Amino acid sequence: MRPLVLENSVSEKLSSNDCQVNCKSDNIERFEENLKLLKKEHHSSCMFNNPDSLVPDLDFTFDNRGNLSGTFICNRAHQGYDDMVHGGVIAAIIDASMAQCLMGHGVVGYTTGLSIKYRKPLFIGFESKLETSIESVHIGSLFEMKCEITQNKKRVVQAKGRFFKVNHKN
Repeated sequence: MRPLVLENSVSEKLSSNDCQVNCKSDNIERFEENLKLLKKEHHSSCMFNNPDSLVPDLDFTFDNRGNLSGTFICNRAHQGYDDMVHGGVIAAIIDASMAQCLMGHGVVGYTTGLSIKYRKPLFIGFESKLETSIESVHIGSLFEMKCEITQNKKRVVQAKGRFFKVNHKN
């Protein structure tokens, strides 16, 4: 197993505009290994990380730049208003994606702020796609994140989050 890639790689990634050219193909494996290790160590009881998950088919993957994407389909158990996913469920999915994106970069962080714009309803029973990324890092400890959810190729939710890095053993 490779050693954990710590947050310094995040700062380097964010300052490099040519990451698409210079990123190595094994970066995806590294992000996924970091996520697996930190989820086990610090996040194992999260409602998204167990067999009875809030959204069982939610699956996250990384690209070679460290952006996280996922697909999911919510069912009637996630409903707020008729045929629509409850806003609180959407917020929880977004928060989980941001935390797990950070873990892929070797960072354990706690949510300090989350701002969500619900642009259109997210409907029950249809596939939704999520894209999450780190936008900036301040003083090496405060991470600004963004997330966007689309359904039927239409942007339905946009979010910005802030996470504070906490020290961990790894």
